Amino acid sequence: MLQRIQTVYLFVTLILTVLLLILPMGYMLRDGVEEVFKLNAVGAYGLTKDPATSVVTSQLTSGAWAMFVLVCLLMGSIVFDIILFKKRILQIRVAIFNMMIHLGLYAMFALYYFFLMPNQGVIAGTFSPSFAIIFPIINVILTYLAIRAIGADEALIRSLDRLR
Repeated sequence: MLQRIQTVYLFVTLILTVLLLILPMGYMLRDGVEEVFKLNAVGAYGLTKDPATSVVTSQLTSGAWAMFVLVCLLMGSIVFDIILFKKRILQIRVAIFNMMIHLGLYAMFALYYFFLMPNQGVIAGTFSPSFAIIFPIINVILTYLAIRAIGADEALIRSLDRLR
C-alpha cells in the first residue's frame, strides 16, 4: 500500500491538512487599535500581550466552525481514499471529491474573511497571510498527481487483463 506513489501523495496531503488545523492561515491587524487576530481553521483568535510578563495569550473571538468541519471531513475522506487502494476507480472519484473540498475550503475562508468577520466586529485593516494558506493549493496539486498515478495503475491492470 505505501509502496505506491499515489499513497505517498495522499499521505503528504493528509499531513498538510492536519497542519491546517494547527498553523494559522494569516494574521489580521485592526485599524487604529493594536490588536492582532490569528486566523486558522477553527476561527479567529485575539492575541493579547501582557506588558508586565510579556506573555502572549490567545482567546477565540470568532469561531469558524464550518471551516473546522470542512477540514475534519477532508481528513476523513483522505484517510478513506488511502484505504481504497484496491478499488482504483472509486479511489479516483474520492480524490476528485477531495480536490473539490480543498477548493471549497478557500471559498469558505474568503466567505468567512469578507462577510462573517465584519459582522462580528473582528475585521482587521490589514491581512498578512502565513505560509499555511498555500497548503490547500499544494494539496490540490498532490491530489491531481495521485489521480494521474491511480489512472496509470488502472490502465496497466486493464492492459494486462487484455493480454490474458
